[in-house]
Amino acid sequence: MLAYTRRELTSTAHSARTTLPAASAALQTPTLQSTGAPAAAAQNIGIIMGPSGVPVPTENYILKVYQLYVQPNSPNGTIPIELTTPEGLYPITGVKSLPLNISVTQGIASLQTQIDQQIVQQNSMTIFGYSQSAIISSLIMNTEPTSEPINFVLVGNEMNPNGGFLSRFPGLTLPSLGLTFYGATPNDRFPVVNYTQEYDGFADFPKYPLNFLADLNAGLGIVFVHTKYADLTQQQVDQAILLPSSSPTQKYYIIPTQNLPLLEPLRLIPLIGNPLADLLQPALKVIVNLGYGSDPYQGWSSDGFADQLHPFEFLPNIDVGEVVGALVAGVQQGIHDFVADFQPGGSFWQEMSSIHLPTLGPIALPTTPDGIITAIQNVTTSVASAISNAAASLYAALLPTADIVNAIVTMLPAYNVTLFLDGIQQAIHGDPINGLLNAFGRPLAADVGLVTTAGLIEFLVVAQAIAGVFGVPAST
Repeated sequence: MLAYTRRELTSTAHSARTTLPAASAALQTPTLQSTGAPAAAAQNIGIIMGPSGVPVPTENYILKVYQLYVQPNSPNGTIPIELTTPEGLYPITGVKSLPLNISVTQGIASLQTQIDQQIVQQNSMTIFGYSQSAIISSLIMNTEPTSEPINFVLVGNEMNPNGGFLSRFPGLTLPSLGLTFYGATPNDRFPVVNYTQEYDGFADFPKYPLNFLADLNAGLGIVFVHTKYADLTQQQVDQAILLPSSSPTQKYYIIPTQNLPLLEPLRLIPLIGNPLADLLQPALKVIVNLGYGSDPYQGWSSDGFADQLHPFEFLPNIDVGEVVGALVAGVQQGIHDFVADFQPGGSFWQEMSSIHLPTLGPIALPTTPDGIITAIQNVTTSVASAISNAAASLYAALLPTADIVNAIVTMLPAYNVTLFLDGIQQAIHGDPINGLLNAFGRPLAADVGLVTTAGLIEFLVVAQAIAGVFGVPAST
């Protein structure tokens, strides 16, 4: 999953929108500044970390996130520096990578060292966290004195209070995967600016996970949305919607996503993929959006304040008439979009015009005895190596598969019992109807959401193994 992020961020060659002299100068200095003596003049330092799978942020990545997220939410003249953190997320970032719990603990230690060093130099700080480094940032808020001059800018935050995957299921732990559901980013410690993309399965997970299509869409959003924060345009970030919060120091933004991740695999089919996805998307969006609340037109939860914890629930209160009307309008819009794709200038003709058939060059075959023998030796070695690598890739998938199954058959039933007893307790304390509904409904909803996500992670593990069989290298 997020190994894809690393490949993408490392290989991106687009230049930054503007030149940042201060930023460029900062990137030429060591990551950890000297603590031997205080700086001549206090500065604001932008400490920038990468997401899971990207332990060492690249210069291009730093410049992008600096422009999009750090600079608009920091004092003028903020100097960005990179901070290396482990960023392991077993099994997604590889079978031999660190599990989340250990990786986060080590990341906190690295960030703590950097914070202490900047405090000694009397600098203020803007800490940028993306994905796992947003978890690191959220957890370190609980230990740092609130008097320290620190503010946080987070994107793709798994601890997003109303949507983060690790805050939707509070109290859950999956030891076999090294995964703890930490809860919500604190809202009473430091100033926070948090950006979430709609349908990001790690930061915008459905509040009502009984909606299987919403869960599946969110799971695919981990691949197709969660990995894209550094690749957004300034225009997309500027369209972010500020959500209500309990404090002016807590700013939570949602960035709308145009297409459902659920249909992205369909869009990969040449020529006909986009028209079919456009046909299905408007009506399908209505169904998916009901996984977030009663509004069929938005794919995020708007219940209460965005900076306060909102665990998952059983069923939303929906207006049946509004939903039916939205579905009918969606079907009509889908037909319109499908027809438009085949009209001049539509997606079908755009793809047709871009198709170029490959041409084969001359094939050179060995003609001398020595050349033939060398060719046979090379083929023999290559075949043996391919078989060995294929076997290694296939059995490498066995351990994470066993760990995923372990989590489902051991910890999930225990979590279900806890949810059931919570509902019974609610019923005993004067709310019998809702208590009984929650006692039986919330375990079912949790199972649907968690098993769907676990299934998608298993799919990614198997896909990596199959890619290894065919010699496609996997980043870790």
